[in-house]
Amino acid sequence: MTEEGSRALRRVVRGFMLASLLCVAASIWLSLATGDWTWFARSGALLTALGLVLASRKVLIARADLLALLSDMEKVDGAERTARLASFKRLQRDIDRQVMERAGFALLVVGTLIWGFGDLIGRI
Repeated sequence: MTEEGSRALRRVVRGFMLASLLCVAASIWLSLATGDWTWFARSGALLTALGLVLASRKVLIARADLLALLSDMEKVDGAERTARLASFKRLQRDIDRQVMERAGFALLVVGTLIWGFGDLIGRI
């Protein structure tokens, strides 16, 4: 990973941490204001969802690697092209596996949000 990529990753992590802190602070404020500490408990569902989103970066990185490899394959011939094609096929298999991970991730996020906030639907 380049230094620029590393800095960008740190900015993303800082953003997620800031969002998490704001979420918890807002839930504490709501709990104090209403006397209902379920708001604070619900912030746990949001933190879980944010953590899952942050943890899913592996899928996005693999996709970028695949696109870069495809671009490089257009520039070479012969044995090097064959080697890159083998790398492409391995990366494609990894992405195929990650499709299932992404679907599981989506279910975890949606399930966590329903778990944390589903009872509020009737109050809207």
